Amino acid sequence: MRTAPALIAAAGLLLVSLTGCTASAAASCEPAAAPGAATKAVSVSGAFGTAPTVDLPTPLYTKTTEREVVIQGDGATVPADGTAIVNWTVFNGRTGEVITQTPYTAGGSSASYLSSPQTLEGFKKTFACATVGSRVVAAISPEDGLAASGGSEAEGIKKDDTLVIVADIEGAALGRADGAEQPIPSGFPSVVTAPNGQPGVTIPSTGAPKTTKHTLSRVGDGATVKEGDQVIVNYTGVLWDGKSVFDSSWDKGEPFVFTAGGGQTIKAFNDAVVGTKVGSQVILVVTPKDGYGDQGTQQVPANSTLVFVIDVLGTVSPPK
Repeated sequence: MRTAPALIAAAGLLLVSLTGCTASAAASCEPAAAPGAATKAVSVSGAFGTAPTVDLPTPLYTKTTEREVVIQGDGATVPADGTAIVNWTVFNGRTGEVITQTPYTAGGSSASYLSSPQTLEGFKKTFACATVGSRVVAAISPEDGLAASGGSEAEGIKKDDTLVIVADIEGAALGRADGAEQPIPSGFPSVVTAPNGQPGVTIPSTGAPKTTKHTLSRVGDGATVKEGDQVIVNYTGVLWDGKSVFDSSWDKGEPFVFTAGGGQTIKAFNDAVVGTKVGSQVILVVTPKDGYGDQGTQQVPANSTLVFVIDVLGTVSPPK
């Protein structure tokens, strides 16, 4: 059984000492939760981006998830299937005890993956359709929280406990590439996308290219990815010869976050993403010498030509 802290950790990745987030404008978005008696009972003070002072009457319960905006931001909207970059504090509504809190250092933030199947439904209702710069208070019902997992006895959290969240929305990222479609040049794999945005890749019947190359199948209009940015992407990796998927963030249920120029990916992957705009979709073909060479990996046979389809979802720029 997954404990509450593990569930919460599965919903996000700590991005300490980074500030700002950029993403293409979200489509019309309707919040899935509204203010109610529980959120109105929570008193919150303090400046956005700093640890809040919270007066939480206990025990606090709610049968339905509620959300109230206490500071209204005017930034980008978090898409319903996207990613929220947040500073947050999570409380047990029954006891008032803090379950988890981001450090609230300058630029300290936690990226919560709203599209992840591991993300609590209540988290999705808390962050979806919020605007960057907002502080929200949410009371998450047991049904949308930990009821299904049975709570966490070790942490003193019962399955019928309400979770209370105070979250500052630091940034937003897309759920899928939403840029304008572009014709794919001859010799590149073709791509079709499922309704959720996950790509399907068809490899040409011709031999693999002799040089590494990439093209854009969608051109976004968001921020340009720069070296040093924290980049949020979804990707699918396919073997040219085997025509099979060897790796996919889509299958893992959450985006991949890496630092451009930080050496966390093969150079060809990094180079194909840097300089693109958020909302773009990149098709990248990587020759063995620019990939994993004659060594290969557990998933990639030696001397394999690789194909990546990369959706560029958002960036977080380092502090200045």
